[in-house]
Amino acid sequence: STPKFRQMHFELKKLTAAVYATEELLADVTALESTINQAVGEEFAYTIDEAIYHGNGAGTPLGFMNSGCLVTVTKEGAQGADTVVAENVRKMWYRLPAANRSRAVWLVNQQVEDQLQQMGAPVGMGGQLLYMPPGGLSAAPYGTLFGRPVIANEHSAALGDTGDIVLVDLGEYIYTPKTDGIQSAASIHVQFLVGETVYRFTQRCDGQPAWASDLTPAKGAATLSPFIALQAR
Repeated sequence: STPKFRQMHFELKKLTAAVYATEELLADVTALESTINQAVGEEFAYTIDEAIYHGNGAGTPLGFMNSGCLVTVTKEGAQGADTVVAENVRKMWYRLPAANRSRAVWLVNQQVEDQLQQMGAPVGMGGQLLYMPPGGLSAAPYGTLFGRPVIANEHSAALGDTGDIVLVDLGEYIYTPKTDGIQSAASIHVQFLVGETVYRFTQRCDGQPAWASDLTPAKGAATLSPFIALQAR
């Protein structure tokens, strides 16, 4: 067959922050500048992670939740509101390409963890846990589902919304930051009359999933993708 290629366009978007500090603060507070640098770095990291998850591509990176390759697994017919059941995670796992499984992680809202703690699969007259809690049965820093880490984070949607639990291989996300990292500058002139120094921070980056769409396998009809979400419940 003849291979087909597509052109991917990355245009670095600018993320900016401004911090105002009075002359009194700078004179009286030890290591204020290092505290500001740390806080801005944390906020930049949060904002970029949020864009990788939910960005719409307009002035921000394109998040995998808004990409054409996202596969959304249908909820169960009689499934209750704001629940995650064993059938959900099994069906999500089977929609992930086998080649991506060794790198995949589950990203979940913290409220989902309570659902996972109660999750099991019937085996004969008994049952079997699907979720292995950290430091317990798994003896790992993260809980696991199908042997892959379960990572609670601030970016996952609220319990019951699409995106509250996703199975993703982030190795299939192309992130293109400017190699010089966060740039900073300070000025006493912007707020000279009120005695404030302004710190300005900028960082440029872009990103999008490597896949343009989901994949129909050579054998079988269920589409596959490295980005799997669960339908709203």
